[in-house]
This record gives sequence, structure tokens and C-alpha cells, in this order.
Amino acid sequence: MGKIFAVTSGKGGVGKSTVSAGLSLAFSCQGYKTLIIDMDEGLRCLDLMLGVDNQVVLDLSDILHGREVFDAVYEVNENLFLVPAPQKTGMIDSYLFANFVTNVKDLFDIIIFDFPAGIDFSLYEALPKDSLFLTVAFPDAVTVRDAATVSGLLSKMGCQSRLIINRYDYKFLKRRFYKNLDDIIDEAQLQLIGVLPVSVELQGLSHGLKLSKKGKPMKALIRISKRLMGEHILLPKIKKI
Repeated sequence: MGKIFAVTSGKGGVGKSTVSAGLSLAFSCQGYKTLIIDMDEGLRCLDLMLGVDNQVVLDLSDILHGREVFDAVYEVNENLFLVPAPQKTGMIDSYLFANFVTNVKDLFDIIIFDFPAGIDFSLYEALPKDSLFLTVAFPDAVTVRDAATVSGLLSKMGCQSRLIINRYDYKFLKRRFYKNLDDIIDEAQLQLIGVLPVSVELQGLSHGLKLSKKGKPMKALIRISKRLMGEHILLPKIKKI
């Protein structure tokens, strides 16, 4: 069975889908057969970020209602594949979704579910118990507090969760918004799995731009992906993230 990751956040607008797309690219460039599934009904975006928006005809709801899985799986590159979210809301039935997860979990090395922001966890129980949830937050008080709320709710459900800090800027520490990364981790009440820098390149994913394999964002994403696969990868010095 492939490894399953579910990307979440408390607040919207913290770059959750950007992180999901970036991680899928990081896994695929290392040779893992990767499936990313957009779960944001009515507000899908991963097809645009990953450059297959002009190809999309069918989506997750079509699979749930009888189409073959690969009818709505779109190839991004030789190792990366996308299932788009439905354009309408209310199309993902929890029972049918659980069956879908069962059918695809053995077909890929990595499966990433990009869930909507917020605390509607109604579909989370359809995922296998060993799925790992990745909660995305900015290094600011509001989104870190929201991450703590998400982490508490996930813990009550028996779900494992880790923290990804997005749009990290060393200037935040210099200005004493937080003394250090440990303060953020303590407030979020989550184990840190990785930090992504403030980056025009990452923000450009929403405009269909590609990440450079040699750029800081992709290097950070690859570090995170390796940690998720069990490798012991240290954080670089905070000034160099």
C-alpha cells in the first residue's frame, strides 16, 4: 500500500494547495508514482497549478458514481497524476469516497489528498488509520492558533498530524513576532515536519509557473518529502531556509 498524506489547514489562504502541489512534484521527481487528489469541491485549483486544466473533462465525482478510476486521472508528468475536484459542491459521498480510497491505495507509491481549509473533517475517517495529516500554517499568531485547533481535533479522532510552516521569513524572527521556531511549534502543539520559505516562485504555482529543481523552494520540499519517507534530514540554519 502506498503512503497516504492529507493536507489540511485551519484558515484558508495559507498556501495549503501550493504545499500539496509542491510536495507532489517533489515526490514525483524522486521517482515515486504519485497521485494527488483535489478535495475542494467547487473551488478546485490543482489542475491549474499543475498545468492540466485544459485537459480536464471528468473529476472525482465521476469516479465515485461509476466511471473507472483512470478515466479521471490526468498525467502531469511520468510519475505524477491528478484527480480534480468536482466543480459543484455536495458531490462527494462519504461511503463512495471510502470505496474510492480502498481502490486506489495500492495503485500508487504516494497519495496526497488536498482537503479544504477549515474543520469539516467528515471525510477524514474514510482514510486508512496510518494516514498522516499535514497541517499548514504561516508563522503568525492567527494561523498558528488555528493549526493548534486543527491539531487538537485531529488528535481526538486518533489521527497523526505534523506541522508545515509556509512562507517563513527570517525577518519575522528578527522583528520578534516569534523568538524562534520552537515558539511556533509549541503554540501549534504539533511536531514540525518542514519549513518553506517566502517565495515568489512558490506563489507562481497558482499562475501555472514551474518550480526550479535547484531553487530553495524545491530543495525545501524535497527535504520534507524525505522526512515523510522516514529519512533523518536536519533543518538548515534558519537564515538559509
